[in-house]
Order: sequence, then structure tokens, then C-alpha cells
Amino acid sequence: AWFRPRPARVPAWVVDTGWAVAVAVAVTIAIRVAREQDARPPGLLAYALGWTIGALLLGRRRWPLAVLAASFAALQAYYVLDYPGISAALPLAIALYTAGAAGHLGWALLIVGWFLAGPILFRIFIDPEPLLPVLGEVIRDASLWLATLLLGALAREHRLLEVERARSERLLRNMLPASIADRLKEREAVIADAFPAVTVLFADIADFTRHAERSPPEATVGLLNDLFSRFDALTESHGLEKIKTVGDAYMAAGGVPDPMPDHAQAVAELALEMLEVAAARRLPDGGPVRLRIGIDSGPVVAGVIGRRKFSYDLWGDTANTASRMETTGVPGCIQVT
Repeated sequence: AWFRPRPARVPAWVVDTGWAVAVAVAVTIAIRVAREQDARPPGLLAYALGWTIGALLLGRRRWPLAVLAASFAALQAYYVLDYPGISAALPLAIALYTAGAAGHLGWALLIVGWFLAGPILFRIFIDPEPLLPVLGEVIRDASLWLATLLLGALAREHRLLEVERARSERLLRNMLPASIADRLKEREAVIADAFPAVTVLFADIADFTRHAERSPPEATVGLLNDLFSRFDALTESHGLEKIKTVGDAYMAAGGVPDPMPDHAQAVAELALEMLEVAAARRLPDGGPVRLRIGIDSGPVVAGVIGRRKFSYDLWGDTANTASRMETTGVPGCIQVT
């Protein structure tokens, strides 16, 4: 299910522009209607404050907390100036959703608390009137704000989960061939296959242990990392599969886990290119990097072993013979059966 193509998403700037325009239009209509019903006309400043809230939504993804604070300030200024028409519910809900999605739950809840407590305190201490109508509006707005804030927090958790899933996916594909990783995710109990015709390659740096004992650890690891990273790129370019590294030995194969008709030719070309790569590098003590490479073709059994730190490996006489070809080979040469 992780590999199903996802539908194309609408660009974020289009969504934010749509919200900004929608809020600006809604605010304009609300102010216009209130102007017709109220003796005091709102004036240009009222429209400016309303449009400011809409314009702020354009930057809600990049500066979520700043947009939330600015929206709060604009709405508060509107109420302090006693202009009719704007409800804080809709524009603030959008800012709250974005703040929740960005992880600013504390500040978002503080602003929600202010707008919920403000009308009640106003009715109690400044303009005593029946609280019941005010409480109805407060509960309605609170439901919207808390719901959008929760949705924003859930969106954040979902995004973090997607990031973690993608990271796990990359790690799994670095450890196993793609087709094997797919089978492993399908909860296949035992992954084991017999292949009648594959080619196996072993490569080893001649006298590397002796040279490594006289070299700093950083230089030794640096050389292996550079060399094997280049081998990885060559292996992938030929459509082959890296099996594993053991010490300074490198193992690759052609025809597993996906059969290929020219596996022997591809592995032979890889071996020649590996010699060229090694010839251009030097050991930490200045000596030449000389590879012994062994190759054999034939049947193997391949599968995944282990439950933790599992690996994809090959077994059979073909793998054993390729290893012997390498260990008995001549440095700087390729030995085949």
C-alpha cells in the first residue's frame, strides 16, 4: 500500500491564496451587512483590519506562530475599536489549525482561552447583561476552534508519521533488494528462493589487514567507504545486486533476486571496472590498492535470515567457489572458473 501512486496535490500557495480571498470576501460582506444595520459606519479602518486578517493567511505555513499572533492582534484591535460585523471564529480557526499543525499548541490554546474568556469577563465586569446569549456564542466558537486545533495537531502527527515511514523505507531498501523488501513487508514468513543460473563475485584488497594495522583508523575506514561506495554505484549501474561486505571483502551477484539473461557478462564488466577504480586509489600508507577478484556462475539458494539486523544472503557451491577464486587469485587480477 505504501507504493500506490498518490493523487496530485493542489500547490500550497493556491490553497493559502484561496483561504485569504475567501476570508477577505467573507469579512467584507460581514462588515457591509453590519454597516447597513448599525448606526455607526465601520469605515475604511474596519475593512483594512478585516482584509489584513485575510492577507496574513498567505504566510501561515512559513510563519505559523507569527500569523496566529498577528491575527489575534488584528481581531483584538477590531473589537477594541468597537466595529461590528466580524466574528473571530473563521479567520482565527484557520490560523489555529496552522499553529496546531506546526506544533504551537500552547500558544494556540492561550489565544483560544483569551477569546473565550474575554466576552464573559466583559459582560460580567464592564457591560452587565444576561450571560446566556454570550455563552451560546462562546460554546459555538469554542467547538470550531478546538476542532480545528485538534485537526491541525493530527495533521502534524500524520506528517511526522509519514516522515518516519519514509525514513524506515529508505533504511529497509538500503539493507535489502527492493523486491525482497516488498515481500518482507507483506509479512512473508520465510523468504527463500532457488536460482538455477546466477553469477557471484567476491573482491578483496590484497594485504589490507597488514596495511590497516599501520594506519590510523580514520584513514582505513575512509578508504573502505570511498572504495565501496564507488563499487555500490557501479553495481547498481549494471543492474546487479550488492550482497554484503565483510571486512575488506565485497560480494555482489547478478541474476538475484530478479533473474537477468546476461548476468555473467554484467558481472565481468563490473569486475573490470572495479580494477580500474582500485588502481586510481592508494592505501593510507601510500601503497597501491590491489584487488583480488573471483567469479563463478551456477545455481544458488538466496534468502533473508535473522529477525533483527536481517540480511539477504546466498548459499551453495557457486558462492563458495567464487570465494575460493578470490582467495587463491592473483592481486590485480580476476580469476574465473
